[in-house]
Amino acid sequence: MTQRRIWLAVLVTAALLRLLTLGAYPLHDTTEARYAEIARIMVVNDEWVTPQIEQGVPFWAKPPLSTWTIAATFKVLGINEFAARLPELMLTLLTLVIVYKIGRRLFSAPAALAASVILLTTVIGFIAAGAVMTDAALLLSTTIALGAFCVTIQDSHALSRYGLFIGLGIGLLAKGPIVLVLAGLPILVWTLWQKNLLWLWRALPWVPGTLLTLMIAGPWYLMAEIRTPGFLEYFLVGEHLLRFVDSGWEGDMYGYAHSRPRGTIWLYGFAATVPWSLLAIFALWHRRKTMVRLSSLSEIHAFLLLWAVSPMVFFTFAGNILPAYVLPGVPAFALLLGHWASGRSVSIAYVGLVVPGLIAVASITGLFTSAAPRSQKDLTTHHYSSTPDTPLYYFPKLPHSGSFYSNGRAKALRTDIELANFIHGHKNGLVAIRSKFANRLSPELRRCLFMQAIVHDYALFASTDACRDDAKLPYPPGS
Repeated sequence: MTQRRIWLAVLVTAALLRLLTLGAYPLHDTTEARYAEIARIMVVNDEWVTPQIEQGVPFWAKPPLSTWTIAATFKVLGINEFAARLPELMLTLLTLVIVYKIGRRLFSAPAALAASVILLTTVIGFIAAGAVMTDAALLLSTTIALGAFCVTIQDSHALSRYGLFIGLGIGLLAKGPIVLVLAGLPILVWTLWQKNLLWLWRALPWVPGTLLTLMIAGPWYLMAEIRTPGFLEYFLVGEHLLRFVDSGWEGDMYGYAHSRPRGTIWLYGFAATVPWSLLAIFALWHRRKTMVRLSSLSEIHAFLLLWAVSPMVFFTFAGNILPAYVLPGVPAFALLLGHWASGRSVSIAYVGLVVPGLIAVASITGLFTSAAPRSQKDLTTHHYSSTPDTPLYYFPKLPHSGSFYSNGRAKALRTDIELANFIHGHKNGLVAIRSKFANRLSPELRRCLFMQAIVHDYALFASTDACRDDAKLPYPPGS
């Protein structure tokens, strides 16, 4: 087989493996199940402006582009894991097409194909291609924006000059104003390094381009604030300022702070691009004697380098980080390494089968399914198959997957008082309590609950007849 056919075969194999594993394991809490549940509620309520994290509770943490794609897929394919994950794969494949076009324009067709393979088969790229998150949509937007700027550097024309602003508009709907930083940082630094600010002003249609960005994203922001006043303050100030500067930000309404030591993002960057990061180290070591100085890099190589590292530079100073934050820089990493790899032994292409192969094996052997304590699929299936007409409650918090897999039927008992009222008033209801919370119940409440089943680290309890009218409970009827 020719070099091109081998790289193409690896790309097709990796994409097929990702497609076949989309529905092989349950949606996991908290991220996957949360976004899938938001999309399910969007479909049920037919409310496409304001996403809701539960009935009547607006979700202000992220714009709705990813939710729209998932909800639209639910409408066509039904509400299930495969439909929830399919949009992420489609967005990633679209990103691969753009990377290929950029690579072919900047380097060559073999380099472009190698770059597409590298992007998809990194750990973070392969996971993001089939995980219910907002990162695939953000990746698409930053790749459009920065890829268009790459082409503008080399050969400016109308489409590339406006591509930056199209990407920014999509990014504002995918993740929010962070796209302005992720795209603006490498462009600004590159301009100061290679050109000057006057060149940047002349190279891009700033006024009509900005209007185009606002036309794409502005209407939704305006409608969201009108529908749920307070959205803009929380989203712009809380999610994009306080989350960045305060590692223990307590204003987060929807999740938990992901506090890590400053600089951890660089370790994430290395781990997220395995196995190709290992090959990149080999390539640098192999060329250590012939490596040129940074000042001697071509304009394109200099920009790709800045694009690749800018997410890690920016998030070095962030208080809350996740491994997926490095993803916007991976296309540039893939283009640089793909350019190098395309001129070497074709056997390098087979490195791209490592991550897809491991994840496929994990799916087939049930390794991901064995992570079911992070999902309520087994518990809800057990409950509604054995006692379909019995109400299901969770104490003290309803996991997102519990709501998703119960189609919104499961409810939360958030306090001891609500649990006591359940004991008094529900003859047929069952309450699911995680083991660590069940062990902390007061003796009075614990003796009034009869355990019927254990599913992973949750136990299903029914209330006993003896306690329903027991005034000795810490919270008697009517509390």
